[in-house]
Amino acid sequence: MSFVRKPRPYSSGLNSSGLNAAGLGNAPVPPPKPARQRAPKREKQASSMPRQPRSSWATAVTTLAILGMLLISIVGVSGIANQVWQAAQFRSAAAGVSDVVR
Repeated sequence: MSFVRKPRPYSSGLNSSGLNAAGLGNAPVPPPKPARQRAPKREKQASSMPRQPRSSWATAVTTLAILGMLLISIVGVSGIANQVWQAAQFRSAAAGVSDVVR
């Protein structure tokens, strides 16, 4: 049993028999193909309709995030208003007690 790995044909240019495609073991490998040229960019055409979102999931998630932030803001403002109202009540009660004491 041998632990030496055989060369992979797709990485070394050899086929499964150990020879290259021309049938000779030491034949030169053809040069790689040149990179594909990109097509020139087309100018964007002005459209009378605005572009629609690509995904309805993105719209739904964004809407839920905005609604969540709005809910948190409302709860926070109402909590602060409640604390201010209670503080005003305690001050009023304390003023009444101090008037009675005098």
